[in-house]
Amino acid sequence: MLPWRRLCLRREMDPSYLLTTGQSFSWASVGDDLWVGVIDDAVLELRKAGEEVEFRSVFGSCGEKRIRSYFDLDYDYTLNRENAPASVLRVVDRRPGVRILQQEPLETLISFICSANNNIKRITQLCFALREKYGTFLGEKSYADTHIRFHAFPNLRQLSSASPEELRGLGLGYRADYVFRTVTALRESGIDSLLRLRDLPTEEARAELVRYRGVGRKVADCVLLFGIGKREVVPVDVHIKRIAKAHFGIKESGASSYEAVQTAFSSICPENAGWLQAVLFIDSVLWGTRQT
Repeated sequence: MLPWRRLCLRREMDPSYLLTTGQSFSWASVGDDLWVGVIDDAVLELRKAGEEVEFRSVFGSCGEKRIRSYFDLDYDYTLNRENAPASVLRVVDRRPGVRILQQEPLETLISFICSANNNIKRITQLCFALREKYGTFLGEKSYADTHIRFHAFPNLRQLSSASPEELRGLGLGYRADYVFRTVTALRESGIDSLLRLRDLPTEEARAELVRYRGVGRKVADCVLLFGIGKREVVPVDVHIKRIAKAHFGIKESGASSYEAVQTAFSSICPENAGWLQAVLFIDSVLWGTRQT
C-alpha cells in the first residue's frame, strides 16, 4: 500500500459531497472522513486531513493525472452571479468543493439504468453485485465494521456473458432486461458508439442514448453529465423540480417542467448548469430544500 499523498484542498473538492450522493455508485464510506472506491482498475482511499484531501492506492495503480481528471479538478466552474437569485448565491458560497465526477461511459450507463425507481443505497448494492459477478477481482481489505472484496466494473466483453436470468438473480428485477438489451446493442455497434458521444452535440448524444432499452430523458441526462462530460446538462427528477421551484419559482408541470428547469439553471450557468444542479441538490440533502 502506497503512502498518503495530497490531492487538493477541501474547498476545491469535498469527498463527502461527491462519493455517496448519487453521482457514482462505486464508493463506500468506511470511517470518519474516509472513503474507498474503484477508479478504472485501481482501488483508492480518500480522506479529509484538516483542510486538505489526501489519497492513496490500495490495489493497482491510478496516476494523479487520472485522479484529477476523475474529480474534474482542473476545470473551472463559472456562474453568472449578477443574474443568480440571492438564495442560489448563498448555497454556492456555503458549498465549495462540489464537482462533477468524470466517469467511464459504460459504467455510467449501466449504473443509471439500474437507478430507475431506486435509492442510492440500493443502486450501490446492485452495482457492487455486478462488479462481483462479472468484474475483474482487484483485492480485498477489512475496515472497522466491514470487509470488502473489490472488483473493477465489468467491461463490455464481461457483461456480454450475463443472461437476463443471472441479472435478475442479482436483484436487478425488471432492469435485468434493460441491461441485457443495452449490452447486446453495444456489442453489435461496438463500444466506440458510446465513446463517440463525447464528440457529438448534446442533443444528438441524448438522442443516441434514449435508443437504449431503459434509458429515458432523465437517465440519458445523468449519463451525459457524469459519463460523457456534458456539464451543461441538468438531470431532472421530483427532487430537482422542488429545488427549482424553491429557488427559481418554476411552476410548470408535466413534460414542459423538465425544459423549464433546464432553462432556469442554464440562464445563470449556461456551460455548467449540471454542476449548479449538483450544488443545490447536495445542499438540499444536508439542509433541506429552502431559500436560505
